[in-house]
Amino acid sequence: MSLFDALRRAADHFPGGRSTISHRNGWNDEYTRKQLSGSTSHKLGAQDALAIARLCIEAGTEHCFDYPAYVAEECGGKFVLHTDVPEPEQNPMRRVSVLAREAGDVTAVFIDALQDGIVSDNELAAIELEIAEAEEALRKLRQAARAVNAAGKPKAEHVNLPVRQMRDELPAPSVATVRFPDGVEIRMPVPAA
Repeated sequence: MSLFDALRRAADHFPGGRSTISHRNGWNDEYTRKQLSGSTSHKLGAQDALAIARLCIEAGTEHCFDYPAYVAEECGGKFVLHTDVPEPEQNPMRRVSVLAREAGDVTAVFIDALQDGIVSDNELAAIELEIAEAEEALRKLRQAARAVNAAGKPKAEHVNLPVRQMRDELPAPSVATVRFPDGVEIRMPVPAA
């Protein structure tokens, strides 16, 4: 596997594919295609490769760690993930920044689509894709907020409290019977004094 293969695999699994990566980095699709092709006429710069890799890692796509692992191995090192780093869902500040970026992407795509006063089918598809990604960022932010909320609460322990059967302890109510001259009886409970 080459450097390009490692980066291409991660990019191909990115939600929305290479066109979304192009848009998120402010490139056109042809530029991204040529950069990832590995051809000698177009050189993939370290900054561009890093930008693509970071997007893939933030999205948690399949093969997202192939590129950093390849670079580390080629440099005689070893790529190891930090195990003490919280998951993205449990890192609310990261979730907020992702949401802000996604909202910016929605805005940019929508403004670009409206420049000619018409929203084509392709532009509408791009808008809907960006909105879906923003909705996913909102969902993950909600999960992060709930995780932080739950972490701040004390863990509840189940305590078995004695439950008294109050009915068994109360004396039976007294009943008074009133008889009227016409033979009608009314029975009424009398409260204990």
